[in-house]
Amino acid sequence: MPTRYPRGCRLLSAAQYQRVFKQCEHKAGDRLITVLAAGNGLQHPRLGTVVSVRAAGNAVKRNRVKRLVRESFRLRQALLAGTDLVVLVRAGISDRSNRQIFRTLDNHWRTIAAHAHSTHSAD
Repeated sequence: MPTRYPRGCRLLSAAQYQRVFKQCEHKAGDRLITVLAAGNGLQHPRLGTVVSVRAAGNAVKRNRVKRLVRESFRLRQALLAGTDLVVLVRAGISDRSNRQIFRTLDNHWRTIAAHAHSTHSAD
């Protein structure tokens, strides 16, 4: 799978976000980041991020966090095929280093992929 982040790999509408919130099948998280996942019936994953001013601070800090989430997703999207994901961040995330955020997200992607794989193999 190409490691790009085209428009088709993004959650774009409020309805798409709401579907993930309401039909969440898998969840991975810690004190700072929560990832919600729901199957999408497609061959590729899609990502949405929720980074509030309260959680990350000013626009520069929010954009940095969103950029890191997108980059981590771009590199790991092959693990997450057929899944819609929403990443929620909490206060304190902007105090973490890029490496810490990447490591945390990598763990969450693997957790989601393992849950999705075990669910599909049980069917």
